[in-house]
Amino acid sequence: MKRVSFLVGLAMVCLVAEHAGATDVQLTLTSSTVLATTGTWQLSATLSDNQSLGIVSFSIDVLGSSTGPSSGVTVLRAATTTQTLRVSNPPYSLFRTFGTLSAPNVTGIGASQDTIAAANNGDPTIVRFGDGLLTTATGQFYGAIAPGGPLLLATGRWIASGTGGTIQAILTPGTAFDLFPLNYAVDDGFGGPPPAGSAQIPIAAANVVASQAIFMPGVFPEPGSIVLMALGSVALMVVARRARQRE
Repeated sequence: MKRVSFLVGLAMVCLVAEHAGATDVQLTLTSSTVLATTGTWQLSATLSDNQSLGIVSFSIDVLGSSTGPSSGVTVLRAATTTQTLRVSNPPYSLFRTFGTLSAPNVTGIGASQDTIAAANNGDPTIVRFGDGLLTTATGQFYGAIAPGGPLLLATGRWIASGTGGTIQAILTPGTAFDLFPLNYAVDDGFGGPPPAGSAQIPIAAANVVASQAIFMPGVFPEPGSIVLMALGSVALMVVARRARQRE
């Protein structure tokens, strides 16, 4: 009965507090190379401050682009599909998805920590605090939380064609990031649950900042081909000059 009342209380608090302070999530997208027609990408997330205890869950899209009928960049999952999602299981054991291929994009890559089991078992060790934090945070009930640094979310591939295009990680409708607020708590069995109304369940990040757009230039001639084309141009010029001299 005690645990049921605790969970109901947390749910009521969550209805009032919809965002985790002013904490932003910064997405960072990197590429293996930008001087080729294919390569790999890697996506991570970092929190803007220490006003939360870390990332709880996420769902994110990585978008390609089209710059013409036969030009653009297509984003793909990793060569081994299971390697697309890079957060560990546990604690990110719920709602795990490698994303949906929707050319030129991969949408809905995501996972969530198992806060349900943590609450049902009254055990905060089931979840992991600190993901995305760059400095120590102080929880109301769990004290100092060490920063875990940028959280690697996903990896994959891209293919450029024609004059190429861009890839970018962005929060789109239906995707989200949830964070542990500073006063997150579960009933850990020591002295009962926190006082009613004093704790919160995970809530949405205030803002998710899209990654930089990386331009992939597409098809470039190989160095050897460039040399051959240059020599061919010179040869044509010589032939044209001799032709004019004969006239």
